[in-house]
Amino acid sequence: MKRCSVKALLLGSTIGLSLVLSACGGSGYTASNYAEESVAESAYDAKSYNAYETMDAEAVEAPGESVQVPEKSDRKLITTVNLSTETEDLDKTMAQVENKTKELGGYIENSSIYNGSTYSSYKESRSASYTIRVPVDKLDFFIESVEEGTNITNKSVSVDDVTLQYVDIESKKKALKTEEQRLLEILEKAETVEDIIKVEERLSDVRYELESIESQLRTYDNKVDYSTVYMDVSEVEQYTPAEKKGVIERIAEGFVYNFKEVINALVELFIWIVIHIPQIIILLLLCLAAIFGCRAYASSRKKKREMKMRAYMQAQGQAQPQAQPSAGQINTQGNDNGNKQ
Repeated sequence: MKRCSVKALLLGSTIGLSLVLSACGGSGYTASNYAEESVAESAYDAKSYNAYETMDAEAVEAPGESVQVPEKSDRKLITTVNLSTETEDLDKTMAQVENKTKELGGYIENSSIYNGSTYSSYKESRSASYTIRVPVDKLDFFIESVEEGTNITNKSVSVDDVTLQYVDIESKKKALKTEEQRLLEILEKAETVEDIIKVEERLSDVRYELESIESQLRTYDNKVDYSTVYMDVSEVEQYTPAEKKGVIERIAEGFVYNFKEVINALVELFIWIVIHIPQIIILLLLCLAAIFGCRAYASSRKKKREMKMRAYMQAQGQAQPQAQPSAGQINTQGNDNGNKQ
């Protein structure tokens, strides 16, 4: 795909150069002609590049066709490592780090040593810090050597993919190289001093841009080929032990964890209640209506039973006097019985 783009650029340059040469043969070359031709050629190159990009996108999206994907080795990856370590002998560790760096083909970019405070009688631990550049394929060996000679308390690794930026800069470099070659060819055909000066000025600008771009590429290449390791070493009397949780600590952590769970449950319950307030109000109203309805129904039934009981008692009270004889009747009947005797 890159060959197609280069061919398109070369074709545009050839067409523009032929127009320039024909113009020079007819009426002499002028700087304005070069400017117009540069604009036209840039437009043509832009169209060719857009066509190339469209063709590339279609090739990627077309199903069933093979797409050339860059291998992992072609990607530009910048690896950065941060290490915090402890050692019981700072001088020995520093010597080991420096020797291992040289052995692996790396170099120390920056280093500093702190030998403790000199303004007080309090003894402070010594420390050292390094910025080390190690070949990317030897990085694992370097880290393993550090782990063997020190106690690593903190370690972090980051990888930055700069493939797109690198490819973009390379494309700019190729375009400037093409323009430089075209300017050199035009310079050979220039006839007037004014034209020569203007072409040389543009050629100087192009070469300056090329130097800047090549410097950027060299910087990227260095960062990709050599990983950066930021290493801090502290001298201690005893290594920081790995934390082992005791029974009390585990109980405390469990209690705190469960307490937090209860708090979270209460918070969730409160949120649920607030969210469902309309439904809760309707449900409470229905419950109150049902309660009052039941009470009213029970009260009415109770009143009916009381009324029936009263009516029954009244009926019994009225029937009882008629069934029993009066005291006068009883005396009269007694007298009659005595007389008969």
